Amino acid sequence: MNAHELKERLTGLLKTFEENETLLTNLDREIGDGDHGVNMLRGFKAVNDKLTGETIVDVLKSCGMTLMSAVGGASGPLYGFSFVKMSQVTEDELTADNIHALLDAFKEAVSARGKVTGGEKTMYDVISPAADADHLLSSQELQQLAEETKEMMATKGRAAYFKEKSQGTIDPGAQSAVYILDALIGGVR
Repeated sequence: MNAHELKERLTGLLKTFEENETLLTNLDREIGDGDHGVNMLRGFKAVNDKLTGETIVDVLKSCGMTLMSAVGGASGPLYGFSFVKMSQVTEDELTADNIHALLDAFKEAVSARGKVTGGEKTMYDVISPAADADHLLSSQELQQLAEETKEMMATKGRAAYFKEKSQGTIDPGAQSAVYILDALIGGVR
């Protein structure tokens, strides 16, 4: 995947978040403040409008800076910081062989910025296993990771206030991570 293809995949997330805004909002209403769908849509509208770069490094960095400035809540800084970190480890072209460095950077960025370790019902519960897998996960496998957050009890963020009541719903951040990872991995599958 070259820079142009990466741009297309990242700007293509606007359609994904338009189609899934209600789902993300409803998931976030269950265990949060109900703004995740709106925030992600706002973020990727901005990415669609402002994404620049002639190299993969520049495209990832532009995406990260745009998300940090456009997305509210915890997800903006987490996703934005992650894209900036991914820009620091990428190569000139993304392939099935070298995308793992990007996924590792994504995982480490979310862990460091979000102070999460896994099993805490967050986006990390999708990102970490996707990075650690010995193959590039399919859309269905990514979605299965999000589904697994249903039975977890949230211990981080606003969802942690719900304690046991946080069980039974997919974490909204885990669900949005599915879409972002699928856009990245799908370009080299």
